[in-house]
Amino acid sequence: LLSGERVLVSTATRALQDQLYGRDLPRLLQALALPLRAALLKGRASYLCRHRLELARQEDGAHQGGAYAADLARIELWALATRTGDLAEIPGLDERSPVAARVTSTRDNCLGQDCPHFRQCHVYQARREALAADVVVINHHLFLADLAVREAGVAALLPSAGVVVFDEAHRLADTATEFFGVQWSTGQLLDLAQDMLAAGADRRIFFRLGQ
Repeated sequence: LLSGERVLVSTATRALQDQLYGRDLPRLLQALALPLRAALLKGRASYLCRHRLELARQEDGAHQGGAYAADLARIELWALATRTGDLAEIPGLDERSPVAARVTSTRDNCLGQDCPHFRQCHVYQARREALAADVVVINHHLFLADLAVREAGVAALLPSAGVVVFDEAHRLADTATEFFGVQWSTGQLLDLAQDMLAAGADRRIFFRLGQ
């Protein structure tokens, strides 16, 4: 914090991000009397997409009931007042809820500047705040996702920084393996073998027909 550089603080989970940003970091900045701006930045799966919320309301509202309908109603009510769009603000909402996946975006389904709600987009708002901050609290998944897109020549997800601090650093290797490693399971190998047998059978039939 005293270096004069922009600082990224990366931790293992979104819950730890909330703790660092909401409790630990403000106390530290106050104790050191540092007028630094802090920002919290998570992956896009943590932020409400207003466009997809509309789609969920239109497509799913009449076909789902029970817990799904209750979660959707809670999100709709919360969406009227939230400033950040961070789903972690909703008490008791399970991040594994199927509704959460329906009302958030991915790189593939995001409309970008073509979205009718682009100016109110919570993802881009959080990224703008991170660009203007001196200290940005992120998580390991987001840090490694940024490295991955940079290697692919895609626009970076994170602002440049002179200092990076890894909290829960022992979790970093496992997370990095998810992004940059290649994993094979017995099931995948069996599926591959079946596909190869099927392809071989098709080739034999083709040659027999040719004869």
